Amino acid sequence: MHKLIYGGILIGMFAIASAHAQTQAIEPLSMKYNAQTFDVPPVRSKTNCPVKLVSVVDARMNKDTLGTNFANPLLSGDAGPWATAGLQNLKAFGFPVEMITAANPQAGSITIVPRITRAYTWQVGMKLFGTVAVKVDYFFPSGARESKTFRANGDKTNMWGADDEFMVTLNYAFNNLLSKVAADLEKRCGMVS
Repeated sequence: MHKLIYGGILIGMFAIASAHAQTQAIEPLSMKYNAQTFDVPPVRSKTNCPVKLVSVVDARMNKDTLGTNFANPLLSGDAGPWATAGLQNLKAFGFPVEMITAANPQAGSITIVPRITRAYTWQVGMKLFGTVAVKVDYFFPSGARESKTFRANGDKTNMWGADDEFMVTLNYAFNNLLSKVAADLEKRCGMVS
């Protein structure tokens, strides 16, 4: 009897949520970067060098959505500004970061030309997951050029069922990715003359 009542309550709640979702316009997620959403706090690198950063290009195959919630797509729009704000946080790892408009390598710095290729989120039970992938082209003062793709995941418990919680998982993923970029940059600083 209790299972029947409990099941009926859940079905009723889902029906109400579905009806409510269908009557409201779907709003895009707030694509705001949050530097405070991390699994491990940033650690300043032992070796650092100036970084010139070109704004991130959104090169995702699907630029419209980041996944779905219970009933609707999670609309995103351009993820470039969000990813650019994230890469500017390389400062937290000790790298002096300056925005530039073109890949123009300068003495004493590494120029980064990034493209975000993946950003999506999904739910399994009470857990929300996010994945981010960024391809980085490095330009060195010597004229050398190298490319590397970074990928990371993030997750959190779904506390309120709010769409913004999906964005939190993407910020976790991006900050996990950022620590990989910082570790890679630390090795490459030796190529700067």
